[in-house]
Amino acid sequence: MSSACVLGTANPTQATRYQLWADSAGYCCNPICQNPLFVDVGMALTTHFGEIAHIIAASPGGPRGDATVPVPNRGERENLVLLCANCHTVVDKTPDSHPVEMLLAWKEQRRAAVEAALGIAGHTTREQARAAIEPFAHQNRHIHRTIGPDNDYRFDPNAEEAAMWDREVVATIIPNLHQILRIVDANRELLTDEEKDVVAALRSHVDGLTHRHLGDGGLRVSRYPAGMENLFA
Repeated sequence: MSSACVLGTANPTQATRYQLWADSAGYCCNPICQNPLFVDVGMALTTHFGEIAHIIAASPGGPRGDATVPVPNRGERENLVLLCANCHTVVDKTPDSHPVEMLLAWKEQRRAAVEAALGIAGHTTREQARAAIEPFAHQNRHIHRTIGPDNDYRFDPNAEEAAMWDREVVATIIPNLHQILRIVDANRELLTDEEKDVVAALRSHVDGLTHRHLGDGGLRVSRYPAGMENLFA
């Protein structure tokens, strides 16, 4: 991924980079542009020209800079947007015409468009919300039961199952968990106060799992909350 605008102490983690690509669905987040960020260059080769742009600049003197924002916060997902190289250049060369509020709106519009395309919707009953998350939860339970780290192979770190588990965490379990969170967030008004605490625990679990497998490592991942089994039940 291009290093433009992501150097220094406000550099996002690898997990955040993956999340930004997911947020953008592979297209420039400028609603006027929306150019695909992957380009077929022939000879069975594909390249990308997506760049991570800071909404509030990495440094106080940069475009839309704000010295009151802590430096680590400038590298967080909420302060970053994925653009094509051209739009990145334009928004940073003309910050007065592209204020913070505009870039945040671009992110929100893309998020809403992606969720609409995926059919993520609010439901009128808890039963409907439960039915929406159950296929993803069921698939994750099956994978965990058959090749998860609680099986006997945990005593052999070189076991084939360990590699299979790592692949499934990245390819299936983490995407499913993010999908569950999207559905839950879209139906938050149906949650009880106790269930909101369960969802907070789930979010912590997903963040830890994502950092371990897609980001900068980390040894501790909070356990999947048992209360998820009865969410919306």
